[in-house]
Amino acid sequence: TSPPVIMLTAASDVVDRIIGLELGADDYLGKPVDLRELEARIKAVLRRRREGSALPDGGEVLRLDGLTVDLARHEVLRDGEPVGLTALEFDLLAALAASPGRVFSRRQLLERVWGWDYVGDERLVDVHIRKLRRALGDDAGDARFIATVRGVGYKAVGPR
Repeated sequence: TSPPVIMLTAASDVVDRIIGLELGADDYLGKPVDLRELEARIKAVLRRRREGSALPDGGEVLRLDGLTVDLARHEVLRDGEPVGLTALEFDLLAALAASPGRVFSRRQLLERVWGWDYVGDERLVDVHIRKLRRALGDDAGDARFIATVRGVGYKAVGPR
């Protein structure tokens, strides 16, 4: 797996944060930064990597329409073809796919994937959902795998 990345930069407007997260950062802080907050964020990222998150057991294989998520092998197949996901994208997909049809708020997804003690903007979920959809070849307007529930959050689309 790739090492965790926390970007610490003078550029701190929303567009810069989104770009940083889309490029693969696990977290993003703008300067000036409080050292206690930086330390807390480092500990949170490392703890999530070390402990894992509240995701299903590693022995399960989750299936959606044309999508297979093998938790033990940390593999995703779309229509039988492998899909390359980052560790975070995989965890996000696993959290959604474990309960097809259940709507998760951004806060619930943050707690399940990033950890209950995540401190930061809930819109981080939107950035990673967008990256996950792109990797899966999914369309937000006609979702096959991940649907947006306006004003609430996201859900994995169950079998059609």
